[in-house]
Amino acid sequence: MTYSTLSIDWEDFGQLLGMYHFKDITEPVGGAIERQTKIMLDLLDQTNHKATFFILGMLAKYRPALVKEIAARGHEIALHGQNHKAMFTLTPSQAKEDISQNLDIVSNITGQKIYGYRAPFFSINETNLYLLQLLTELGLMYDSSIFPKKMPRYGIEGFNDKDALYILPDNSQIVELPLTVAEYFNKKWPVSGGGYIRLMPKALVNKVFRDFSSRQKNSMIYMHPYEFDTQFIDVRANYPKGASYSKFKTLSLNLRWNLFRNSIRGKIKSLLEQHQFITCLQKAQYVKENGNGTKLLGCQE
Repeated sequence: MTYSTLSIDWEDFGQLLGMYHFKDITEPVGGAIERQTKIMLDLLDQTNHKATFFILGMLAKYRPALVKEIAARGHEIALHGQNHKAMFTLTPSQAKEDISQNLDIVSNITGQKIYGYRAPFFSINETNLYLLQLLTELGLMYDSSIFPKKMPRYGIEGFNDKDALYILPDNSQIVELPLTVAEYFNKKWPVSGGGYIRLMPKALVNKVFRDFSSRQKNSMIYMHPYEFDTQFIDVRANYPKGASYSKFKTLSLNLRWNLFRNSIRGKIKSLLEQHQFITCLQKAQYVKENGNGTKLLGCQE
């Protein structure tokens, strides 16, 4: 039997917009993350499935009650870093501080042991594989940061696209749950979530995941809270006080973040109704118990 996993990179659209475009990290306002989280949790309850939520520390800091609710409703809590920085831009000491701070905040909120991590922007690549060893030092079992295809901003060309157990240079072990790519016409295509699922017609999404099942291929879907929102996203509502864009920039950003977004809920619900889903932790435990470790080189600082 093959298994799918729905993973949520739990972050706030407005908070990240303020940080990246205006250098302003603020408390989320307007109730968007509350509304979006409720939509996701209710959808998962309706379809009787559990998901893995990769929790961004700078959001959890302001919304601990939401993190507790996600955990209370039976979903796995994992880490998404503290400040949503691309990990290949950080020094080893900065990377350790970012992940450690995230781990402390989330662990203190839930009171649960944390097992997994996903880097913002899937930013573990061939230049910073040492991070996998750092994750084991912090007591984590698995990572889900590697995109097994080179894309403009992330990915490792030729990386194993199957869930696997790796032996690191210090002889520690970690399970890698890579993002899913589909192979058609002798070429790998990104299909695993976010903008890819948003832009694909529903019939094509269903076909791709039926093909995974028929080929006995596990799949990993990643999504973000804003993609489930029932309300129009207007970037102007998230500008820090006194900040603004030109009208053209505002229109282009609104188009980017709203295009086909209303199709997401129906597509994900359809997949949840058709396939068996398990959490990242369940998948990682299975791989660790049944897989033979493969040595992974290039992990030194």
